[in-house]
Amino acid sequence: MKAYIFIILYIFNCTFYVCAEDLKIDQIRAIVNDQVILNSDVNKLVSLLEKKGKNFQIPLKNNFLEDKITEKLIIDALILEESKKLNIIVTKEQVNNVIRDIALKKNISVNQLKHQIEINDNFSYQDYLENIKKLLKIKFVENYEVSKRVNISDNEVNFLFKKIIKKNKYLKKINLSYIFLPLSNKKSSIFFENYKQLVEDMVKKLKSGCNFNKLYEEYKKNNTDFLAKKNFWTHLFHLKKKFSNSFNNIKKSQILGPFLRHNGFYILKINDIINNEENIITEFYVQHCLIKPSVLFSELAAKNSVFNIYKNIKNGIYSFDYAVKNFSQDIYSSNKKGNLGWISKEFFNKNFTKKLLYLKQNEISEPIKSKLGWHIIKILKKRKIDKFYSLKRNYAYNILFTQKILSEKQNWIQDLKNSSYIKIIE
Repeated sequence: MKAYIFIILYIFNCTFYVCAEDLKIDQIRAIVNDQVILNSDVNKLVSLLEKKGKNFQIPLKNNFLEDKITEKLIIDALILEESKKLNIIVTKEQVNNVIRDIALKKNISVNQLKHQIEINDNFSYQDYLENIKKLLKIKFVENYEVSKRVNISDNEVNFLFKKIIKKNKYLKKINLSYIFLPLSNKKSSIFFENYKQLVEDMVKKLKSGCNFNKLYEEYKKNNTDFLAKKNFWTHLFHLKKKFSNSFNNIKKSQILGPFLRHNGFYILKINDIINNEENIITEFYVQHCLIKPSVLFSELAAKNSVFNIYKNIKNGIYSFDYAVKNFSQDIYSSNKKGNLGWISKEFFNKNFTKKLLYLKQNEISEPIKSKLGWHIIKILKKRKIDKFYSLKRNYAYNILFTQKILSEKQNWIQDLKNSSYIKIIE
């Protein structure tokens, strides 16, 4: 089983490479539209896997590795074909960032990583860089195409959000004090009614502002049956289970009860609730048009371009939506009118936030610089909300997004296959 898991993970996550040697006449393994996959392509990867997994025995059917590798190479070929249609460009800086990340994870320098690759007989350092470039293209296309397919309704988010909030409320820690008046089965009904009236009077006094401890001491003098437990911690879940399922909106200093249980009457006081303080933040519902500098597009060129776009929008030459659709370089939002949804002001730097706060509804900003590039922002709405609930709503959205993106990725790949000519040569 371990061998099976290792192979599956490796096939779908390892870095596939293209050998730099001159291609020789070779048997064709598969045809994908106008591309071919050679047996040598498959065999090189089989050899690499066998070398990496030499300590594993593989109790699998014949040609298992070859079939899985062929399938992966077919999918890669289809996605890379899409990257050409979309004119996806991977910059040297993006490749270098990946190299730095790999070296960092291995806890070595970039030069040490390069040396490790160069002494490897399987491929050269240049092959390694080219393969990273190819994998980045595949990732960019996947993210762009699959994100277009994912639709998450407000109803779906709200349903999951309520479940998360409900669960979180149950786990809240409550600091509690209570007064307890025990009952005995041997007592008469008249005695019961007197006790009931007594605790109801106590609750009225407490709710009108009487001190909890002083009132308890006062009643204790006249009735030694009274007991109390003060300042102990419990979870809301246990409180609801023991006393009432209606505890949904309890507050600090709140008096609850009286509650009748099999052993007597309880009066509760909520002293404190952990993490229940409001933390109000401002959120913006925004659209943006993003212009990014690159190796082929200098910082100055990006700045001139974004200010020209802003000028044309203000002069009515074209609309903000037109600019987003035709010029924005944010592949994740450009197909959604630049919609970024609700974003907390904490996401932006101080200069960015200051400019957003002064924008009116449906007003567009002058170009604003960030680490991503230059933005023209359009404010659709503003709101003030509790930070806790904002984080939990985003958490609910991310859960749904992760679930849907996995299934939509498979659907997208299947659609690519269905619209392509694929022939595997047995």
